Amino acid sequence: MTSTKTAPSREAAKKASREALVKSAMELFPDKGLDVSLDDICAHAGYTRGAFYVHFKNRDELTFEVMGRVGEEWLDSIFEDAREKEGDLIGLMQRFLGELMRGTYPISRSGIRPYQLLDACARSPAIHDRYLEFVRDSVRRLAVYVTNSQMKKQIRPDLDSEQLASIMITVVIGTHTLYDLDYPIDLARTSATLLQLLAVNN
Repeated sequence: MTSTKTAPSREAAKKASREALVKSAMELFPDKGLDVSLDDICAHAGYTRGAFYVHFKNRDELTFEVMGRVGEEWLDSIFEDAREKEGDLIGLMQRFLGELMRGTYPISRSGIRPYQLLDACARSPAIHDRYLEFVRDSVRRLAVYVTNSQMKKQIRPDLDSEQLASIMITVVIGTHTLYDLDYPIDLARTSATLLQLLAVNN
């Protein structure tokens, strides 16, 4: 009996080629920068430039896709939407440090590094706006954890939750940059110090 393999549908093949190109960019961007040649990206993915232009108008569209993919995956792993309503700042920091120990933090080691992202924002309004959206979403979600910790009397109740969340996001972005510069940072001690500053005085 002769078996026959069913060829993938055109839609499935198109989806696979797009995924391969995005994955290729995520692997090449950290070391070769956002200006790595499209030929290199396509060759690494196993496709031609013709396949690239089926999915993306230009390099910025690909960068936009990579930025969204890496950023959202990392945010979801930290914030865990299902637990957001009862999550607190202490638990969030524990997960954050867990990401560090597993080698999945900072995200600058996979996808797009901070200085590369700022360069992309400067030349592309779409990427600039997407990054601002990413930051605003981070602040909004972090503010929920701040409020929960205040209600549990883990941190000072007199601090504005959104402003504190903005400051903490600023610290995270700055940490990414310092990490990229190989500046030595002890995140465990830094987190402990921050919590001491925020702690309720007994």
